[in-house]
Amino acid sequence: MSFIRLRGIGVSPGIGMGEICLSERVVFTARKEVIPRARVPWELKRLKKAAERTKEELLELKKDVSNKMGEEHAFIFDAHLLILEDRSLFSAVEKIIEEEKARAEWALSQVNRKYQSLFDSLDDDYFRQRKFDVSDVLSRIYGNLEVKKPTKGNACDARKMILVAHELLPSEAAMRLSQGNVLAVAMDVGGPTSHTAILARSLNIPAVVGLHNITQQVKNDDYLIVDGTDGEVIINPPLAVKKEFQGKKEKYDRYCRELKKTAKLKSVTLDEVRFCPLANIELPEEVNMAFSFGAEGIGLFRSEFIFLQKETLPSEEDHFSVYSRIAKSAHPFPVYIRTLDIGGEKSLPQLEIEKEPNPALGLRAIRFSLKNRDLFKTQLRAILRASQAKNVRILIPMITEVEEIGEVKLLFEEVKQELEKERIKFDRQIPLGVMIEVPAAAAIADILVKEVDYISIGTNDLIQYYLAVDRSNEFVSYLYKPLHPSVLRLIKFTIEASLREGKDVTVCGEMAADPLSALILFGFGLRKFSMNPIFIPRIKKTLRSVELRTVEKAVEEALGLKTAQDIEEHIIERILLKHPKAFLMGQAI
Repeated sequence: MSFIRLRGIGVSPGIGMGEICLSERVVFTARKEVIPRARVPWELKRLKKAAERTKEELLELKKDVSNKMGEEHAFIFDAHLLILEDRSLFSAVEKIIEEEKARAEWALSQVNRKYQSLFDSLDDDYFRQRKFDVSDVLSRIYGNLEVKKPTKGNACDARKMILVAHELLPSEAAMRLSQGNVLAVAMDVGGPTSHTAILARSLNIPAVVGLHNITQQVKNDDYLIVDGTDGEVIINPPLAVKKEFQGKKEKYDRYCRELKKTAKLKSVTLDEVRFCPLANIELPEEVNMAFSFGAEGIGLFRSEFIFLQKETLPSEEDHFSVYSRIAKSAHPFPVYIRTLDIGGEKSLPQLEIEKEPNPALGLRAIRFSLKNRDLFKTQLRAILRASQAKNVRILIPMITEVEEIGEVKLLFEEVKQELEKERIKFDRQIPLGVMIEVPAAAAIADILVKEVDYISIGTNDLIQYYLAVDRSNEFVSYLYKPLHPSVLRLIKFTIEASLREGKDVTVCGEMAADPLSALILFGFGLRKFSMNPIFIPRIKKTLRSVELRTVEKAVEEALGLKTAQDIEEHIIERILLKHPKAFLMGQAI
């Protein structure tokens, strides 16, 4: 047996070891079969029956997954039921059958190809990954066009195994991972925002994606090591390598057991300084999962999700149903709803945004909303209507100057007055905040913060813009350094500017989820950290293991150093000297 090491993207930490089970790939037809005109009504009826069987199947899967893993893990089926009920999607399939006199298999294949092409044209990874939801629903209808005969279960369904696939459609991921026998997942394609990745993280199942062709390099019963922390997969390792990774696995498992205990503990340091972990979420169904990891509120809800449910633009009621659901699920804890962050390199099929020569610096986020005021007002009205319980906050992305805040406020007040005239209740004092993602905004944070109720620092974009580095570009990504001295000075200034005004400040970028960066932010005075829910226990563990004065002193000394590496080494050395439990082995493997 050959010994092969593959490098991919680690999307769910931990180590899984065992024999492989290969998952079969869903393939749509490439063959068009023309039918007589008289057969068209029968073909439409066949399509309708398949959709009905699909709905029954999804409801049954949702019930099964809810029973096995809890309702918070069955959220994918709610999204798929919404897609199934989307009339525009179904009409597109019917239109092909009627106009081209083609079998339903061909029509479904064509609509699937159209949507894959649309989503693949988007640069935002989260949006691209949503193509699998549409494909999932269409493939289920496709499979239900014929009445299924009972089949024997796959031989690897019951035993413990490593699941290897080209891709896992969302419902398949939920069904497979809910069985409790999957040790790890390895896939040819996928990204950190795919449903498989989100689900694997929530279930603590190690996963590596983006392996390109692992399905072509393995066969059932090969032995695999999946290191979801480092993004490495090893095929048929020798005994010495197995022993090495078994040791790493045991250390990581001990670490995870510690973290589970931490999730429900108080968010305080050794010297009783309070901090607040919040969750970044993309789907309303993730709220319960976030709180199970120890979140004390939703620090960022990316509202773009609502635009992905249908082919047409969402109505005010579409927005309201999602926002009110999140607000009720999270109550009495706060929910920060970010208004539409779209435009430039982030596009949506319904909006027909023009291509720009430099999209990252173009018409996006609040700039787009202020150019499309009706769209913006629809969203603001829905957020205000969902604010009755007084736990909703509004977050405006990518502010660059004071004038933009002024325009937003005027429009905001206009919407409030409209709702009052219509006798619709809402929170008149709903907090309005802005995201600091542009270096120019950070440099005048002391001015901007006086115009709003709070600020949220989006470190991912802020660092990219400030250092002129695309972190997804393999040629320059080494220059993306959150601990770059100039980056830390800019963030420190922004945090202190907000605190001087007595305003809340949150960091919602990846720095909040990194133990070392979180300690530095804590030393700057930050107390609210918003992140992917899976990382909350890790940050709680780190901050609960230190004293504020130790952190402040170490951070103050570090700011005089010249390089990101010097700063990293200094913080680790100083903190570990006084608080050896601040960095656990599980954070480093």
